[in-house]
Amino acid sequence: MTLRTPESPNPPAAPGVILSANIVGNVLEWYDFALYGSFATLFARIFFPPGNSYLGLLETFGAFAAGYISRPVGGIFLGHAGDTRGRKKALVLSILLMSVPTALVGLLPSYRDAGILSPILLVLLRILQGFAIGGEFTLVMSFLVESAPPHKRGYHGSWALVGVVGGILLGTLSALGVSLLLGPDRLALWGWRIPFLAGVILMIAGIYLRRHLPESPAFRPDEQNGLPLLVAFRGHGREMAKGFGFLVTNSIAFYMIVIYQPAFLAELPGSSLRTALAVQVSGLALLLFLVPLAGHLSDRIGRKPVTLFSAAGFLLLSPLLYREFSGGSTVAIVGGEGVFLLLLSLYIGPLPSIMTEIFPANVRCSALSFTYNVNLAMFGGTTPLVVTWLSHHFHDRTAAGDLLSVAALVSFFVILFMGESRLSPLP
Repeated sequence: MTLRTPESPNPPAAPGVILSANIVGNVLEWYDFALYGSFATLFARIFFPPGNSYLGLLETFGAFAAGYISRPVGGIFLGHAGDTRGRKKALVLSILLMSVPTALVGLLPSYRDAGILSPILLVLLRILQGFAIGGEFTLVMSFLVESAPPHKRGYHGSWALVGVVGGILLGTLSALGVSLLLGPDRLALWGWRIPFLAGVILMIAGIYLRRHLPESPAFRPDEQNGLPLLVAFRGHGREMAKGFGFLVTNSIAFYMIVIYQPAFLAELPGSSLRTALAVQVSGLALLLFLVPLAGHLSDRIGRKPVTLFSAAGFLLLSPLLYREFSGGSTVAIVGGEGVFLLLLSLYIGPLPSIMTEIFPANVRCSALSFTYNVNLAMFGGTTPLVVTWLSHHFHDRTAAGDLLSVAALVSFFVILFMGESRLSPLP
């Protein structure tokens, strides 16, 4: 087992440099995803044949899910680059590749202008985006945790999720802002394009910051022996399986609460897209503060107690909260959203440190990227699509809560059998 020592050839960089350079990429990635989720009901009318709102929404979330088909491939490619060429080079490449498709979405023609070519181009861009961001989040997780003091790995790692939430908040605010400023007609005609094209600004900032980022102290190219992913499969298959089970709740909960929920709330009786986005913005602002606190808490009392509590909460409360949502009461929506966000923060705050502490440094990026992206392809990107279909097929708006409860049951038992890694040195 190789431990990081003070004699490492890559000394740790200043925390502020590491955080800013890593977070900007996550902001860009999730900025795009938040825009897509916020405009889902609008995109159903713009890019797909008119006439059936349910089918249009289903097709929109289908295009969203298509981006996850290519994520495992991109994760393998960028994870391999991170293990063999260095975390820094892989991070620069990641942000360059994923920013171009984001901007191109803002230039797509509508179905009225281009017919069937419109949804085809949307799906192709989603696939390109999926490939590009396949290794982004996992590279950031690895870099932050590897560079952190041993007793603060949970807190430092949680900032990967701060970038995620910050990007979602920025994307949601952008969607809400253009919606309020332009009104529904101009928004549908051309206004939705503005936030996508503005993503180029984040790209420029991200490339600049990452080019000036020192290499991770854990990266040692001289320790490579074979293809990292194959080495991971042969020697760390059990760790990959545990990580996969742990990520089930993360994938379903995160994409349900953050991506699917705005569209769900917008369709409730007496609600609207503006109302749903306003609730989402308030919740995400709260999540920005809760996630680092959850990471810090995992440093104090352990990763297992924090995540077990969260999984138990999702298991027991999710069906009840979605039943309360369906009534359309403002109090029920705000209160239920608050509970969901608290449980989510407790689960995702310790996640980067948990997943990074599972794998040794020489295969970490490859094993982590593969495990994370295959899980997201199966359970994350498909969640809005599956929940939309279940709700319509069974005429039951609470199907989302039942699905989340089942996911939490799986992860709860996985966490029970995972070791506590808070006090262990990085492998």
